[in-house]
This record gives sequence, C-alpha cells and structure tokens, in this order.
Amino acid sequence: MILTHDMIDKAVKIITEHILTPIIYLLESDDFLSFICFCDRHITMGEIYNAEKMLRDETGINAEIVDIREFSESERLDVVNQAVLIHTEHPMIEGVFTQSMIEDFKIAMQLRNDVLTRHREMGTVYLQ
Repeated sequence: MILTHDMIDKAVKIITEHILTPIIYLLESDDFLSFICFCDRHITMGEIYNAEKMLRDETGINAEIVDIREFSESERLDVVNQAVLIHTEHPMIEGVFTQSMIEDFKIAMQLRNDVLTRHREMGTVYLQ
C-alpha cells in the first residue's frame, strides 16, 4: 500500500482524537502498517480496536495500533531507530521519549548482567 501525506495526516488525526498519546511512530512492513503509540494507561483495547476500525473505514488503511509498552526494551529501541515519527505534541517529547527507552534498555541489561554474574559466582540464578 502506498501511503500519501494526506492519508498519514488523517490517520494521525483519527488516532489522536480517540487515543491519548503524545507520540506516534509508523512502522511499515511489506503488507502491514503499525502505528506505535505511547498510550494513556486508561485506554482500553476496545478504544484501540474502534480507532483501528475508523482508520480502515475512513482512509482504507488496514493497520494495527500498538502501545509501545507491549514491546520489550530492545524492541522499543528498534522502534525508535527504525520507525518513522509521524506525530509528536512537542519537539522535545521525541528526545525525552528516546532517552527514556535507552534508560529502560540499560536497566534491563544491568539486571541481565546481575543474573549472569550471580549464576557464574553462585551456580544458580536464584538468590539464596
């Protein structure tokens, strides 16, 4: 599917009107689109499904809307690095968001390293 600038603008409008998110990334695969948001915790899956249906009905775009918190730390970095930023409420938000994803990844790697060190030194990954 070839996306036009107008289609992306309309998709952003639909998403921001129905899902509270300060940032939206677009990730395109061969036959599918994903709009990746940082959704408000009070957004329900029903609201997300309704917004996806509106996208299909009003733009012809068959896409999924995904909360970035559903991804692992390394997948989040992939999103930030590979997806296209199509909406942000303020230019500074992108930098803060990216930094937050990097910090989450660092924390996850430190926890992983702690478990590996504990296993190497104690012979078990469990605390005793």
